[in-house]
Amino acid sequence: MNVRLKNCLLFVLAIFMSVFAVTVLYSATVYKTDYADYTTYGTGDLGLKALYLLAGKCGFRVSRYHYPVKFLRDNPVMVAYCPAGSVFNDNEEKNGLRNWLNNGNTLVVILDHRNIDNLWIFDYISENRRWYETENAGNVTITWYGLENGVICVLDSADRFLNKNISDNTGAAVAFINVLARINNPKVVFNEYYRFMQKPAPGLWDLIGHTGQLIVIQLVTVVLLVVIRGWKTFGRVRGDREMTKRAENEIVMALAGLYQKEKAYSLVLSNYYGRFVRRYGGYLRTAGYVRDKALPLLNECEYYLRTGDLSKKKLKEIVLGLQKLELEISNRNQRQRKE
Repeated sequence: MNVRLKNCLLFVLAIFMSVFAVTVLYSATVYKTDYADYTTYGTGDLGLKALYLLAGKCGFRVSRYHYPVKFLRDNPVMVAYCPAGSVFNDNEEKNGLRNWLNNGNTLVVILDHRNIDNLWIFDYISENRRWYETENAGNVTITWYGLENGVICVLDSADRFLNKNISDNTGAAVAFINVLARINNPKVVFNEYYRFMQKPAPGLWDLIGHTGQLIVIQLVTVVLLVVIRGWKTFGRVRGDREMTKRAENEIVMALAGLYQKEKAYSLVLSNYYGRFVRRYGGYLRTAGYVRDKALPLLNECEYYLRTGDLSKKKLKEIVLGLQKLELEISNRNQRQRKE
């Protein structure tokens, strides 16, 4: 392939992958539709973006949810703001929410007098509650209902949580954060499915999550680069068809040259001495030929390590002596095994 054409394709590929990655990251935080009122996307007076951002600023891992509850995983706290009865009261959604609560999860519902009588959840509470508790935070009433396994928390005065009111009405903000703090679950999802921002079921792209999406992007990039550029093994020089082998014992030779240049003779002796003592310590602790032969040489090593007055010539003598003694020990061991 022509070099100029390759460079052009690589440039186009880089632009394409950059745009693709930005699109994925953008879609992870922004839902591709108009910003409806009473949703966490809404930045107008009737939106809930301020409440969503506040929970994130307070240390909770917030996210939005657009699917039926039966697909919800990881046991987060679910926040539902004035859920629409036509969606919330659907029979399949009822069964899914019952099962989700029976798994020990917590539902936080923010309501007002306009929709409090239209939701099936209060009939379910009256039939299954084990305890309840009421508290006030400013102008907001918080009611806790304990079920056999799960918990439902109901906050009234829904209008006080809207963007236009929450900055002037700190009681609503404090009440909401106190509720999340009491539940003590760092994962919080705001259910947008109940506000008509729905997707019928998560696709494969959604199921693999943001981490999986970025991994797929990286794999696609690698495959395209291999197709365009061709495979090159590590260590091979560009344009060279043969494998370029590294010099034998390159690192050892480099270290030896460095030690010699810096005249680090004591460091070299220390390495030899330490290795010999660790390897043949058993012989040195037992009276006999090896110990008698080794002690004078080891004492000499200790002296030069202590004083640091070691020449290159003396280092060679000591190292050769240690190597010779090591060879003698090896030969003695072989003879003993044969006997």
